[in-house]
Amino acid sequence: MPRVTIKKKDYMISDLSQWIAGRMYVKGLRQQDMAEMIGITQSAFCQRMKKGLFTYGEMLSIFKKLEATDEDILRIMKL
Repeated sequence: MPRVTIKKKDYMISDLSQWIAGRMYVKGLRQQDMAEMIGITQSAFCQRMKKGLFTYGEMLSIFKKLEATDEDILRIMKL
């Protein structure tokens, strides 16, 4: 069933969380590792991942650490 555009923001948050979790798995990183990299606690990282509430600077760090391609960044960030 196709996604409804009314909930596009919710779907994008879910896609972001899944992409981050998938790349962390591939790179062998834990939430603790990512949280230390951006200067927050592991529980705060988990909550931000669920809600998609990262700052621009944090997203830049995450993309760099997880080696995001330009296509990944465009797909994830484009509303």
